Amino acid sequence: EKPASGSSTEAETALSVYNSFPNKLPCKPIWAVGENYRFEPAFVESSKLMDDIGDMMNIQVIVEGSMNSSNPYFNSSWRRNFVGGFILDMGVHFIAGLRMLVGSEVATVSSISRHVDTDLPPPDNICSLFQLENGCAGVLVFAVKSRSPKILWRVDGTKGTVQIERGVDGGKHGYQVLFSNESGECQKTFYPFCGVHEELKAFVHDMVQASKAEPRSSYVEGARDVAVLEAMLESSAKQGAMVQVKKF
Repeated sequence: EKPASGSSTEAETALSVYNSFPNKLPCKPIWAVGENYRFEPAFVESSKLMDDIGDMMNIQVIVEGSMNSSNPYFNSSWRRNFVGGFILDMGVHFIAGLRMLVGSEVATVSSISRHVDTDLPPPDNICSLFQLENGCAGVLVFAVKSRSPKILWRVDGTKGTVQIERGVDGGKHGYQVLFSNESGECQKTFYPFCGVHEELKAFVHDMVQASKAEPRSSYVEGARDVAVLEAMLESSAKQGAMVQVKKF
């Protein structure tokens, strides 16, 4: 289950232990991390549209969460006990979606976090400026608890725009994908949630084939999500100083 670890140090230790096992299967267990966002069709299909929007100019990730005492995850102690609380526990999903969509790693971050709602573990709000390895910059605005929940990823390019927004269509929960092309035409496609089913199906396939974990399920991918959030929290502790994201 995500997050892959509570810190990059824990992830490094875990990877070191795993890598010490013999490579020959079945001696070496198939190790996967449950991160359904990398398996959601909305992200899989939207990533294929990125070449059509030209050079990336800017990125927005807006998360106005709905975490409160009525949420079944609210009283789950292990979700609250990370350094970073729900920002880390929930945040890895949104970073996984970002990385899946843009196809480039986050290189540096500069962030400010706050603790506003004392019912939630600190921090419960974070604003971050980040830069990808390809040079494109973006912003992440993340509130754990909001009166008007909203979750979206938006990438503006020289030839178009791709946006993924969580929503409901025909009674089904999922993601609305908007693709605007160079001529200004907007294509809308709704993808119902099915990432959990797809990731479990991939894991079963890996076991049947006695192969390595599907790359999207690999522990390293989960560790990279954690590293981005950890860098954001570190930057906030340093009053917004720029921090390099640890590489895995």
